[in-house]
Amino acid sequence: MSIIIMIGTRMDGSDKPDETRPRAMTRRETIVRKLGDELNALISASRAVTAEAAENFQPPVSGAAFQILQWLHSFGPAQASRIADAVAMDRSVVSRLTKDLRKLGLIEAQPDPADGRSILYGLADTGRAKVAEAIDRKGSLFRTCIEQWRDAELEQLTRLLRRLNGRS
Repeated sequence: MSIIIMIGTRMDGSDKPDETRPRAMTRRETIVRKLGDELNALISASRAVTAEAAENFQPPVSGAAFQILQWLHSFGPAQASRIADAVAMDRSVVSRLTKDLRKLGLIEAQPDPADGRSILYGLADTGRAKVAEAIDRKGSLFRTCIEQWRDAELEQLTRLLRRLNGRS
């Protein structure tokens, strides 16, 4: 099956697209589409594993709260606005969830040393231990998927993902 997009030249000779004429995708467009498909599959699988981890987390937390916990585990203390941007949640939702997570003793809030008016949220010792346990359970599935990969392949994938994520 070939992949096509609708683009072409207008009947009046102008350069504006004629959406009635299909044009075969370029090699690069095909590669980008395939990459997008694989990233979507990866994101979907990650969401499913994360949802399962959140369901099994004790005390029980929502998937969104678990996502915040995981992010704090990976990147350390941050202001609520930074967390919201990083996990693509509304700031009011992050504010409510951080309040709930504090009540559960999973995260702590401290004044930001760089700006005394702001609060930094970070994992409490209990939260850090529980998230580490959940990540270990999630990681066993991941490790099974990559156990046959060479170290060089893992390093290359890591470098490429960091670059894709703008963190190179």
